Amino acid sequence: MSKKIPFFLISGLVPALFLSAGYQNTTYFKINNYDNYETKSEFANFSAQFDLEIERQPDSFSFEWIKDKNINSRSEIRKLNSYWFDREIKEKFYQPGSRPEIKSENFAPEYCSQLENCRNWQFYLNESKFRNWKEETIFSIYGEYDKSIFDRNSLSITSKKHNKINISNILNEYAKNKIGELEKNFNLKNIKISHLIYRVGFELQKDKIKKFTVNLQYRYSYQKRVLNKDLELEKYLSDLRQNFNNSIIKNNQISISIETNQQKNDEIQSFSLTSSQKGLKEIEKKVAEFSNELFKEGKKYNEDLHFNVIGDRQIEFFIRFKHPQDKNFYNFQLNNKVNVHLFLEDNDKFWKRLTIIPGNIYDPKTYQSKIDEPVQISKPKTATNEGGVRKIYGGKWEYHNKIKLNFITNPDENEILYVNGNPVDVLDLNFDYDLEDLRLEQKNQQNSTNSYKVEIKKFQKDNKIQDNSELVAVYEIEFVIKAANSIMDIKWFAWDPKNNKEQQKLIEPYLKDKNDQIIYDQFGVKVKNPEYDPLIDVKTGTKKQIVWISTGKNPDSIPENSNFAQLPSEISRFNLGLESEFGFIAEASVSGKGANIVLNSNPENDKVSSFRYLVDSDNSENFEILSKNGQKSEKFDITNSTNKYFSIGGVWLFSSKFDKGLSSYKIVSIGENSSSQLFNDVFPNKSIIPFWESKAGQILEQYLLLEKITNENIKKLTYEQILLYWRNFIDNVVKTQQIKKINQKLDENIEIKNKIVLLVQKNLTFENLEQTINENTGSNHDFASSTGSKALEINPEMISEVSKFFIDDNENSSNIDIKIENIVQSQDNKFDFDIKIVKKDDKKTENFEEVLGILSFSDIEIKNSEQNENKTEIKFNLKNDKHTVNQNLQNSTQIIDYFSNQENFDKVNLFLEENDENIIANFNLKPEFKEFFHLQTPFIVVKKSIKNSDIFQDSRNIFDGLLLERINLTGIENLQNAKNFILEQIQASWKDVKYNYNFDFVIENFDNIVEKAIKNIEESEQIPHKIWNLTLKVKENQINKFYGSKTIKLVNIIGSLNNPKINNLSQIKAKEFSLSISKNSDNLENAIKDHVYNLLLPEEIDSKKYLYLQNISQIVDNFRTNPKLEKATLVLKPGTPQLNGKKELTIFNSDFSTLGDLNFGGLEKNSDTTDESNIAKSTAYWLIPLIIFSIIGLLFFGFWIYNKFIAKFKN
Repeated sequence: MSKKIPFFLISGLVPALFLSAGYQNTTYFKINNYDNYETKSEFANFSAQFDLEIERQPDSFSFEWIKDKNINSRSEIRKLNSYWFDREIKEKFYQPGSRPEIKSENFAPEYCSQLENCRNWQFYLNESKFRNWKEETIFSIYGEYDKSIFDRNSLSITSKKHNKINISNILNEYAKNKIGELEKNFNLKNIKISHLIYRVGFELQKDKIKKFTVNLQYRYSYQKRVLNKDLELEKYLSDLRQNFNNSIIKNNQISISIETNQQKNDEIQSFSLTSSQKGLKEIEKKVAEFSNELFKEGKKYNEDLHFNVIGDRQIEFFIRFKHPQDKNFYNFQLNNKVNVHLFLEDNDKFWKRLTIIPGNIYDPKTYQSKIDEPVQISKPKTATNEGGVRKIYGGKWEYHNKIKLNFITNPDENEILYVNGNPVDVLDLNFDYDLEDLRLEQKNQQNSTNSYKVEIKKFQKDNKIQDNSELVAVYEIEFVIKAANSIMDIKWFAWDPKNNKEQQKLIEPYLKDKNDQIIYDQFGVKVKNPEYDPLIDVKTGTKKQIVWISTGKNPDSIPENSNFAQLPSEISRFNLGLESEFGFIAEASVSGKGANIVLNSNPENDKVSSFRYLVDSDNSENFEILSKNGQKSEKFDITNSTNKYFSIGGVWLFSSKFDKGLSSYKIVSIGENSSSQLFNDVFPNKSIIPFWESKAGQILEQYLLLEKITNENIKKLTYEQILLYWRNFIDNVVKTQQIKKINQKLDENIEIKNKIVLLVQKNLTFENLEQTINENTGSNHDFASSTGSKALEINPEMISEVSKFFIDDNENSSNIDIKIENIVQSQDNKFDFDIKIVKKDDKKTENFEEVLGILSFSDIEIKNSEQNENKTEIKFNLKNDKHTVNQNLQNSTQIIDYFSNQENFDKVNLFLEENDENIIANFNLKPEFKEFFHLQTPFIVVKKSIKNSDIFQDSRNIFDGLLLERINLTGIENLQNAKNFILEQIQASWKDVKYNYNFDFVIENFDNIVEKAIKNIEESEQIPHKIWNLTLKVKENQINKFYGSKTIKLVNIIGSLNNPKINNLSQIKAKEFSLSISKNSDNLENAIKDHVYNLLLPEEIDSKKYLYLQNISQIVDNFRTNPKLEKATLVLKPGTPQLNGKKELTIFNSDFSTLGDLNFGGLEKNSDTTDESNIAKSTAYWLIPLIIFSIIGLLFFGFWIYNKFIAKFKN
């Protein structure tokens, strides 16, 4: 069966966040490790896609599932639930294990672009039925097993059209082969399989279900023998560390001599390892010197000295050595923090040891960060002598982001660094201090500054123990840090609460009497003001919202004449041709009629430019700026005058920025709306969302949490403070990426090593190799050193693909060279060898090689390359193989389609593997073609994954998987019942992993919000409705693993506040009704609803207000797809907590006329039973008045005929 059905395998091996990353030696080697075995765990995830087509109708197919044949061979039969056949759900490809999604047009057909105006309250229930998904497409096996579990379980599909098809065999076989390769190549022991989960997905079309995809996930653990204690090695390493720190490195610092960037003159010494190639090269020279001294007695374990950059001017040193037992390379740390400073020959100019570490500013032309260069405000002055003290002035300089000061004093410790008159802490002869723009600081107004006077005072000392009392020289230099934006405020022009009592009521938390004194109750407690609105800004009279405005997929899409730093990950995605998102942070408000726009003097910035933009208020989907005379921006002078106002109605955006700074944005709606409204309520737009709910906001929030700022304080940040933190965050990310690139190391993941093994082949013929072995008298032979010819090589055509594992997203793989060294063959025809990854640079000297790392392999069986000489070569290619990404391949379907159009694709199986770094297309010959064909390209690196941030790679936004936007309490009046209902809805709406309330996340002000909702039950016709926001936040003690937030809309809407005549649906007397309508009629569903409404009116039950027709869509679908179906059972459920129970009504629809017109309901079907007679009468009640009036009319007509003709004739 499986040979006849084409399939593709989409596989991924992703290390679990809470597990080891696999067989990697990237951590430092530790002495005194005595365990015999080390247990490691990994997570496997791959899928098979079958080209299978089945009719989309109930009972068209079923799953047959056997967990373990050895325990119970009986199979479990499962069928898809009815909601999969409901016409309200989206027709799309559903990933394995995903739940059905309701079509957006079915959410609320009438007025639901704004929730407060939704009349069709029952659509909440329609959504709910899809959220309460039964997970019938997920099959799990818990416990721990060996790999034979893959032979003992079975998942099949049985359908009317096809015989039973086993859809798990190919996955199980692939999993067994993968485990076998790991056992063979890396000698892994005691492999255990656990937590197996099979998930099924498919493509849902109008009448078909196609492309069944089965996903298999499992965890596997294995044991690797831990190295035995080696006293000789441990003593050797310990002696190297001691010698390095005592004899080679002094005071945990080294000095290098380079020419720094001369900023207009030589006063500013700027230096940072993250941006100085010269500095890195000088350190490389130092490492060579240190290495010669450290290993002057020779090397015993193939060791080399290396360094990592860990900060702007800090590095760590380690040696990389080959362990004699497992022949793998390990890193051993020598010193974890060594300061790097610039060497100064002229000791008389002591101030030259003051080093500036500048920040980065965003360049809108290149969309990249660049080094912030200072602007000179005041020139340096010639040195003077005042009272025997030498005075040197270095001028005044302006920076546009925070800077770091570092001053290294001399060993006599006779120099002190002061900032604004205060001495700076010193450690290991290093003075360090950060200069920031603190003008927005609110807690400590005394430190709210951006101007700094830096002094270095030098004292006369004859020895170290002498006191620093005799001042001989003072160096002074001034810095201004201009990073914070001036506060641009938009004030409601008529706002004057001092002279307007109605306005004052909105900002006073407590009631006051006529004398403006706070009123107390009988218990001495202040009486709260019911009209008080804490969200109203006292100064402006408006409610301010921090929002993220998404402008598009291009960085040029932000408003013209403005500048905003974008996430580096989005820039990378854009440069690689991947889908990306750009935008900016703004402060939004509503101004009743006119607005006064002012630029506050604190913080004050010069050269401020401001612009205004008219936003299309009719576009609720996208943020769009309208053009005027071909221009989308208009220069707008903002002053601090209270008399200048702006009154033109509409939605307006204002931007303001100073030179080299980021823009601040204020967006305001001016019109008839109340200033006490929130902007999103007045101007709902899908591209304008609350900032902390946006991706950018949640990423920034995680950064702030890691900076030890609490959730409570994050919410108190002003707009300008958020902008400042955003700048710091972007600067931090950029520097982290720079350090990562400098320190890039090999990915030693076991799966990557396993792929490389497949590409290693013998370079000599088998006979020549045997001859060479026979000539060797020893048991092992190193071919590389004795024969002058390589015994092994990597398939030359695959070197570029292997290289892609070890380069950045946009680097050229041709700059990487791969060499096989230290080849040793054992008597059982297995090899030990090392693979050296070397980075080439044309700009460097010919003999220069930057070794990225070495991968070691032992006991590897290598096949002869000549075995494929007489076979036809199969080769696949990627058009854009210069870099690691093909811009046109965005998802797995596109990748499969791309390769399926290439020659000989029918002879292979395709595996798409995705891990943390790469997406790889793996090819495997089908068994029937192995005799005459061979694969030249076993795999191709399609693209590399892009992460949002390098700051918190191991953290995840848990609310990405919460598929819930709104909850309707449907009339619940009890607090605890309402809370339970909300938590049940949340728990049922997790996409994959279910997180728990009060353990993983909390709901802010949960009780208060729910209490308000249960006290404000509304009818569906009572609009606008009241809406409350439930804010879900990650519990603060979970920030190392989780981050994020989510807002869920909460309403409490029912059909009617009046209680129905019954309290249980079982009291409904009606049992059935009949109708006749064309099976293709679009009016079929409405016809059923109208029949139910008319049927229950005599019993005084309004079905539109009180009932929920649970399976009406399913019934409509059944009637449409089955012309012979004559009846169906409609299930009525309570649509309000005023009712309980359920009721079933039988629908008869035996006459499918082609006209599609409704006939008299209840009159088409004759029946001798009492029930059918009752139903016929009930559905014909509306005919009674018509019949009565007709009879009366006939009587009058007869009376007229009698008088007119008969009576006259008699006379």
